[in-house]
Amino acid sequence: MKVFFAFRFIAAFVFIAGLAGCARMDHFGSSASSMPMAGSVTPASYLPSGQEVPPPSGFIGFCLRHEADCEGGTDKPSDLPLTPGRWTELNTVNDFVNRQPQVSDLAHYGVAEYWTYADARGGGDCEDLALEKRRLLVSQGWPADALLIATVREWNGDGHAVLLVETAAGEFVLDNKNWRIVPAAETPYIWRARQSRQRPYVWVNLDRGSFRQLATALPPLGAPVPFIEAVRTASIARHTAIRID
Repeated sequence: MKVFFAFRFIAAFVFIAGLAGCARMDHFGSSASSMPMAGSVTPASYLPSGQEVPPPSGFIGFCLRHEADCEGGTDKPSDLPLTPGRWTELNTVNDFVNRQPQVSDLAHYGVAEYWTYADARGGGDCEDLALEKRRLLVSQGWPADALLIATVREWNGDGHAVLLVETAAGEFVLDNKNWRIVPAAETPYIWRARQSRQRPYVWVNLDRGSFRQLATALPPLGAPVPFIEAVRTASIARHTAIRID
């Protein structure tokens, strides 16, 4: 029964692979990203989040390879002031990563969906670039709960991924298709889902077409990541069955 549950659990998460995925790598906007004036960002600049949804399959694969980057969490997310220094850090990281080669997973790895960190030499696609921005900002002291990978749809239906940055002045988007950092409300996207601020391995709904504002019972801090635990359970059961056979 445990083995059946593990496989069913994995299948349910892999089912929504279409939530992300990058299309063409065109850019819009310029690199002249001015810091918002105090009081210019309203509460409407924060995207409302709904019920828990399964993570994209590429994110699950990423967590299986980078467990430490998906574990943990907090019950009290940070409320960072947006200082000139932090704004400069955001722009520096966004510019640096956006200058890396932008290449699809299929061309880079030979598979359609493979989330990993982009690098200056090999580059990556939208998810890889967003993950690399998150990694660099965390290394500079930004709290992980303020840096959320999010999936969107473009006007033509193509999937895309960006980095959402949560601050006391609003919610801002670091995007490999836009050199400027803008409030989330000013992007030309249909928002789909993002990481939870409380648990990095939990994803919540941003799609107003299927939106339900429900209280999500989060796993306790320090609990194993559910889909990683499911894969381990299935792997142990498989190896046990092989030995028995």
